[in-house]
Amino acid sequence: MELYPLLMAPSFRHGAETPWGGHMLRDALMKDAPEDATGESLEVSALEGHESVVANGVHAGKPLGKMVELWGEALTGPCEGGFPLLLKLLDPVMPLSVQVHPDDAYAAEHENGRRGKTEAWIILNAEPGGRIIYGVDTQGESLEKMISEGRMKDCLRWQNVRPGDVYYIPSGMIHALCEGVMVYEIQQSSDLTYRFWDWDRVDAQGNSRELHLAKALDVCRPELRLDKIEGTTMLCKGGSRTYYISDAHFELCRLNLAGTMPLESGRMLFLTPLSPCELRWGEERMTLNAFDTVLVPAGLEGVSLVGETKVLMSSLPNREKLREALGYRAENVAGLVD
Repeated sequence: MELYPLLMAPSFRHGAETPWGGHMLRDALMKDAPEDATGESLEVSALEGHESVVANGVHAGKPLGKMVELWGEALTGPCEGGFPLLLKLLDPVMPLSVQVHPDDAYAAEHENGRRGKTEAWIILNAEPGGRIIYGVDTQGESLEKMISEGRMKDCLRWQNVRPGDVYYIPSGMIHALCEGVMVYEIQQSSDLTYRFWDWDRVDAQGNSRELHLAKALDVCRPELRLDKIEGTTMLCKGGSRTYYISDAHFELCRLNLAGTMPLESGRMLFLTPLSPCELRWGEERMTLNAFDTVLVPAGLEGVSLVGETKVLMSSLPNREKLREALGYRAENVAGLVD
């Protein structure tokens, strides 16, 4: 078994699947997206019906699930319950529904043993005045009562955003991505979403999308009041790393590449550069273009990045090691200090 970094070709959600989608995944990020409105580029995905596919090397054309079968923990590192993570890029020209996701325990009990969903966003682009919905403020009223009276819009907590901002969305956090705000999203590998409200929209036939009010109220945590994640930066060989999130599900950081930066082995890494750079392993080389996504197998050693750019990196967490490395600065990383 000869391991190598897997350049991934994404699956796309478009048309009726993402009625809020735009065209910037194709026109700005140079993705091979469909011609119609496309909301999501699933960069690293093992979701049934939306698997990403290997685009390079001897395994080109194989879906991610097949690579998990072939390479096992040499690809993923130790993990349970199937492929654990999902990486997306999203482009909305209309707001998504106001929604919430369940945690693992609720999903296991109420959704036939499925995985829950915690996620995070890095803002890639925001039009002037770009905003997201990030929690609610009911001013002491009952959220259920406000919803029953058609007043949910009155309690939404709006947040102005800029490129580079990072937001952590644990299960139970009420949220919505809004028009003109493109994001990089790392999440648990789950499609479970409960909609509170869809802006009273109807399709061409006059039909509204399904809401899930009972389950949404079951799992939401309206008391959550979070702000954007500032993170903390640590110098390393070849530049520095800014760590944002390291919870029980995933770790998210930005590599500030300024030379040759070695990458650790032992866990799989998702790498997405914001401008071109080079990936090296052994005597091999691979040029990465802006917004390519490459999956580095956990068992592949001697991997490094070379160039001068920013690289977004997601992985399974190693919280004990990161806490030790950061010391007192660990409190600036969401999910790292209980």
